[in-house]
Amino acid sequence: MSQDDPHQPPDALLFILPLLIVLSTFLFILLLFLVCVIFIRRRRGIVLRDSDGPVDMSREDLIDADGGFEGLESRWLESVPDLSRRAYLRAKDYQLQYPPNSQPTDITLSQFLSIQEKGVSAWSFEPDYETLNSLLVHARTEITFLPDPASASCVQSNLPLPKLNEVYYWEVKMFDLPESTNVAVGLATKPYPSFRLPGHSRHSVAYHSNGDKSFNYPFTAATFGPPLKEGDVLGIGYRPRSGTVFFTRNGRKLEDAFVGLTRHNLFPTIGADGPCSVHVNLGQAGFVFIEANVKKWGLAPSVGTLAPPPAYGSERGSILLDVGGGNRPHEGSYLQGSPGASSAPISRRSHRS
Repeated sequence: MSQDDPHQPPDALLFILPLLIVLSTFLFILLLFLVCVIFIRRRRGIVLRDSDGPVDMSREDLIDADGGFEGLESRWLESVPDLSRRAYLRAKDYQLQYPPNSQPTDITLSQFLSIQEKGVSAWSFEPDYETLNSLLVHARTEITFLPDPASASCVQSNLPLPKLNEVYYWEVKMFDLPESTNVAVGLATKPYPSFRLPGHSRHSVAYHSNGDKSFNYPFTAATFGPPLKEGDVLGIGYRPRSGTVFFTRNGRKLEDAFVGLTRHNLFPTIGADGPCSVHVNLGQAGFVFIEANVKKWGLAPSVGTLAPPPAYGSERGSILLDVGGGNRPHEGSYLQGSPGASSAPISRRSHRS
């Protein structure tokens, strides 16, 4: 028995070692499989669904579909009317000719000084009336879309969103919104085709009044939130560091919609495919979303360093206006033929003192 004892441990090891080798090999293969799956998903650029969280716009050019993007695009073009097909192809050609970097969009020194002087009043919506006659802008931020059966229309702000603060936020009130009109509110690069809704062409995201969110293409639209009706207020927030875009509805925040929007300067953009009227609050008044008021998330301070104009009626009796009129009589004329001639010089002297 003593001669057999030294041989017992090697027999146990011969049984355990193969089992350990098999288990380790299985675990290694499983780990390698998971790494390959993650790598393939990143390369294919699978788009996250609404239930999975916000859409990663850093991979905006990659869409997971049967046949890839070309197959999805061709199937969509075959299923839409000829008018929609021509507008889509027209916008595609436009953006090939005018990509986002085709003109400078950074805030210049003069624009920065204007923001310091005017505050949020430096921002306004300025349509190109030479090429766009289906909307009107009143008082910088009140937009009226007119009926245009040919195509949709949109307008962008004159300045982009800054990138200095943690969050920038603005709101749009649906002042007049027929049920047949779809309003799109979001962000886009410049130049952007004025005959397309934001979210329907590349380098843009939007919340549509039918409750959908979309990005870059019309066939990316997916249900996101409740539809908007007349009187509702839609808010748009942007975090420059992470490129996150979120929306609020009547003061209640929805889940984050997009992330990764950090490549280009983004401009507030509003479009509609029918008649409607919206009022935009860039920070010149209080927001419906309370957190934005507390943390001062507006585009800029409501009042800049520039002195406000004088109040109406304060120019009465102004010496400047009196002299500027050119009809101010000489001091002697007040004394001649005037019932209160003796008191006029005294009152003027007391006013100087």
